[in-house]
Amino acid sequence: MFRHDLQHTGRSSVDGPGTAALDWSYQTGDAVFSSPAVGGDGTIYVGSVDGYVYALAPDGSLRWRYQTGAPILASSPAIGGDGTVYVGSNDGHVYALRPDGSLDWRYQTGGEVQSSPAVGADGTVYVGSLDGRLYALGPGGSLDWLFQTGGHVFSSPAIGADGTIYVGSDDDYVYALNPDGSLMWRYQTSGNVDSSPAISADGTLHVGSSDHYVYTFGP
Repeated sequence: MFRHDLQHTGRSSVDGPGTAALDWSYQTGDAVFSSPAVGGDGTIYVGSVDGYVYALAPDGSLRWRYQTGAPILASSPAIGGDGTVYVGSNDGHVYALRPDGSLDWRYQTGGEVQSSPAVGADGTVYVGSLDGRLYALGPGGSLDWLFQTGGHVFSSPAIGADGTIYVGSDDDYVYALNPDGSLMWRYQTSGNVDSSPAISADGTLHVGSSDHYVYTFGP
């Protein structure tokens, strides 16, 4: 998923290339703001501003593509334990796509979805929307709960080892939510919090703000 795992460590368990030798490139129909996610079989999933989700084989060939209902797709895909691909779209929907590229379900929020989903161990999908809400969706696409912030939610939620969900909002706050969606605490910065939080192994939380500061919160 975006930034590798639920804690957004951005730390892979495998070594990357040591030199910049290009293997291949694949051209979509527009710009690519989405960050790729790699499945267990090596399939690369990525969104494009042309509105498509692409599934590419390890050799760069196209396996399939799925068109969402908006011309812009900036959300980064996340892959569930069963291979389901979750991604948001500017048409306001969260999409769940089967490994073969067919639609499993979609859920409509009240705004564009540029946040990247986080998939919990139980299959719950957490994702923000520009309607100012954080959504928790069950594996079948049903709404478990939602939490209303005071601004757009571009931030992608991170989840701690104890199940606490952390997310930022354009209302300048960093939020910590209990697993049931109730508020644990919030902290006000001096700028929009579009940054996606990252959690250290000891539970320390790190997040950036448009006020030019990086904030660190103890467990």
